Amino acid sequence: MNKQIESILKQVIKYLDIDKAIDNIVADQLRSIRHDLEMPKYFYHFPIDYDVESHAPIYDPSIIIEGEPFPIPPSKCRPGYAPDDNSLYLDWGKSDHDFIMEIVEKHHAHKENLVLLDWGCSSGRVLRHFYHQKQSLNWELNGIDIQAFLVEWMRRNFPSDINILCGSTFPHLPFADSSIDIIYGISVFTHTKYLWDFWLSEFKRVLKPGGLCLQTVQCETAWKFYYENRNEDWVKQAHPQSMLLKPEIDEDFFFYGDGSVSQTFYKEEVIKKYWGRYMEVVDFLAPPKFSFQNWIVLKKAE
Repeated sequence: MNKQIESILKQVIKYLDIDKAIDNIVADQLRSIRHDLEMPKYFYHFPIDYDVESHAPIYDPSIIIEGEPFPIPPSKCRPGYAPDDNSLYLDWGKSDHDFIMEIVEKHHAHKENLVLLDWGCSSGRVLRHFYHQKQSLNWELNGIDIQAFLVEWMRRNFPSDINILCGSTFPHLPFADSSIDIIYGISVFTHTKYLWDFWLSEFKRVLKPGGLCLQTVQCETAWKFYYENRNEDWVKQAHPQSMLLKPEIDEDFFFYGDGSVSQTFYKEEVIKKYWGRYMEVVDFLAPPKFSFQNWIVLKKAE
């Protein structure tokens, strides 16, 4: 009798496991369908929410730091950048600002009355530090990001004389031809799997003659970094095993993912060759402090 009961229980458990497996498969398929519906590849930005009705978002309190001209964002508005360390957040942004200024000093003929665009400004981590240039050198500051939640926070907390826009993944900028002196992007082309050449052409259109385009890119150094940290959860979540098992990049380029979690990698010699078709490559720099991404510097012909 006990054996019969045991047999019946095993069959019941087997069927329950099958049902559970089916439920998991269906759930995965539904998640995939929803993802594709919510994450189209072009003409897209991350909305404030995915609901039919969108209301003004509620943010955690901003943080006031003595000596800072305007607030710094709460943790939820610092995606990937020191969400729990205010000092590091400010130091990181200032470090990138200083690095950009070194490039400008080296490669741009003028220092006053420049028009600056932070392409992929997030919640203003770096852009905030250029307010000094605005006040002392009469720079015009512009920031664009596809994350509406972060842009809305900046609208509420940054001075109105900093121009803030929510952009699109499709390559278009609302600026006139030859109207911008410097465009920089930090960890944006690293997530630009689609239309990267279109974006470079758009940058060329809006840059003034002699204008600079500064972008971070992932090449051999970044690939090595991810390989050495391949067992970290945050690395495994955003990179495939087919990549993480290789200690070095062994092809000209590698793209992974879609609009939400994409990673792009190039060999240094390849990205210089490819991007040099659109503007002159005047510098290629090792990763600065806090980073594992290289910087490539392009210049529009004068």
